[in-house]
Amino acid sequence: MQEFRKSTIKRDKIYVLLVTAILLFVFLAVFFLAFYGCRYSYYSSQDYTQRIYIRKDKVWIWLLVMIPLFIAVGYLSYLFDGVRKEVQARIGMGVLLVSCVWILTAWSFYVWNNPYYPVGDQLIVTAAASYAHNGTFDMFCPGGYIGMYQQQKGLVLIYEFIFMIFGDFNYEAAKQLHVFLAAGALAAGYHFLRLHTQKYFPGILFCGFFLLCQPLLLYMPYIYGDVPATSLCMILFWALTAFEKTGNKRYLAVAFPAASLAVLFRTNTWIILIAVVIGLLGTALKRGSGKFVITALLMILLPAVSVRAVDKLYEVRSGYESGIGIPSILWIAMGLQETNGAPGIYNRYQQGVFEKYEFEQEPAADEGIQYISNRLEEFRADPIQAIDFFKRKQQMQWLEPLFESLYSTHSFQEEKDVHEWVKSLYYGEIHDAVWKFANAYQGIVYVNVFLFVLIGLFGREKREKDSTFWIPILAFLGGFLFSLIWESQCRYVLPYFVFMLLYAPLGFEFPIRWWRKSRNLLTKYLPLH
Repeated sequence: MQEFRKSTIKRDKIYVLLVTAILLFVFLAVFFLAFYGCRYSYYSSQDYTQRIYIRKDKVWIWLLVMIPLFIAVGYLSYLFDGVRKEVQARIGMGVLLVSCVWILTAWSFYVWNNPYYPVGDQLIVTAAASYAHNGTFDMFCPGGYIGMYQQQKGLVLIYEFIFMIFGDFNYEAAKQLHVFLAAGALAAGYHFLRLHTQKYFPGILFCGFFLLCQPLLLYMPYIYGDVPATSLCMILFWALTAFEKTGNKRYLAVAFPAASLAVLFRTNTWIILIAVVIGLLGTALKRGSGKFVITALLMILLPAVSVRAVDKLYEVRSGYESGIGIPSILWIAMGLQETNGAPGIYNRYQQGVFEKYEFEQEPAADEGIQYISNRLEEFRADPIQAIDFFKRKQQMQWLEPLFESLYSTHSFQEEKDVHEWVKSLYYGEIHDAVWKFANAYQGIVYVNVFLFVLIGLFGREKREKDSTFWIPILAFLGGFLFSLIWESQCRYVLPYFVFMLLYAPLGFEFPIRWWRKSRNLLTKYLPLH
């Protein structure tokens, strides 16, 4: 018995040490975002001739916004704590129900009235799905779009399935799917916080943060895998939490399909699944249970099998082999380039190199590796240049409050039959009002998550919280580091911003705890009668 206790204590110490190490890295990332997020923002112009450009923010405005907000939330928290638990539960579920209904109605209304039509990669992927549905697989050949961009096969299959049910190029069905998944993500996030905090108020605040996330709403009509993959990951976080808390395997029947589908929708979901595996291994360490190791292995194996099954399916149907696409190393090479003064943006480098070598992977990859080696030598010779490059790269991706949602969905500018409020949203006064609101909102999220990390570093959360609690913030850290080396695009980092919303409500605990400690000290040393 004594040996068992010693083993448990040792495992706890290792667990706390690992969580602390993770939080230190997260601290650096969110400090960067909070510090620069209150000083600068990137603006998407109304004419869209320039994607984004930097603007200075006024720090004193942030203080005017943040201080009353923290006071108001602190007071509401104080009032809510005075209510009986049964009433708190009813209020929490009522807020969640109203929030889900709001998404299914108001967000659906927006989707139905937004005339966005896919262009570029979005149109090509859905065209590939339509052609495949009708037995044409020219895009899968070496040098064809799907042949080069193999990571799109999962998305092609999903759209092919949607078109098979609702008809070719039925984008409305896909858009409505996004809305339903968003409602599921909201419910999952609420219950994630409810299970981990044993409180209802953080979940209520999360509903507010989620509903006010303008870029997520604006991306609802966007025909691509970003929104559904993000929503499925939120559902995955909840399912793993419920499994860890209850031990009931039925939650894995939600977790494994959610993970597999998310990877098919968006290949970069592998970053999030790595965070999931680390979290599950943390649970195995803390509890000394092998079942979480098995779960972690299956969390990698089943999505990998799903991807391979899709590859094999299209190999058989198309007659073209898989694994003939552009080497991933070329995206990293492109991510280290400066194009027209912008770090790491898309410049067709990876496709140009692949075409140069007549779609042969090995020589194309060799050129990418050589470029990366030369670029790193430049950075080593001039560290100031390297710091400036990566600083600007992260600012450009993470400090656009709308994450280029209006830029990415403004394909209808030639449309004549469009609601005036939609035109104003994209090209008029509503555009700037929404951007300013999103700018304030983004700053509040970054500051709150920074405060939450401070609580995590110096509070008891490292020991008290189960490891699944840290999975979304670890996924954010993975996304932040990945965005350093990959192609720069605001849309790519939006999922990690959404994951931050799970912790933003907890940042309000910082001033509340400070106030309680101050009050206790005053009561102790200056007793009032």
